[in-house]
Amino acid sequence: MINAKRIYKRLLTDTRITALIDEENIQSSYPAEIEIYPCIIFLDDAQADSEYSDNKPDASSCEVEIHIYSKKLTGFVSTADVAVEIAAVMAEDLWHCPVNREVPDPVPDVEHRVMRFNKSIFN
Repeated sequence: MINAKRIYKRLLTDTRITALIDEENIQSSYPAEIEIYPCIIFLDDAQADSEYSDNKPDASSCEVEIHIYSKKLTGFVSTADVAVEIAAVMAEDLWHCPVNREVPDPVPDVEHRVMRFNKSIFN
């Protein structure tokens, strides 16, 4: 299995994204409570070996889920603007984005967007 987290974590620290969201607000797991907005949470959605040679994996099929949270208030960046930059950075590294949508959030005045990316990563 390939450690995909090191690859997409590097992508999410790109200056186009950190110009919109402080790097401390980009996390690889859900906090107990989201207190600082805007923020990005990225999760390994699925990862499985997909190509083999000599009985060893040569590639992994990786899926990443990214959650973007922001406030619907003046002065906060919109989740759509952040999503555009994330999509551009991930596309440069050939990640495919089959899902990019706003989802309802139970907290008033909070925007929540979910993006999913997938890619085969070879050794």
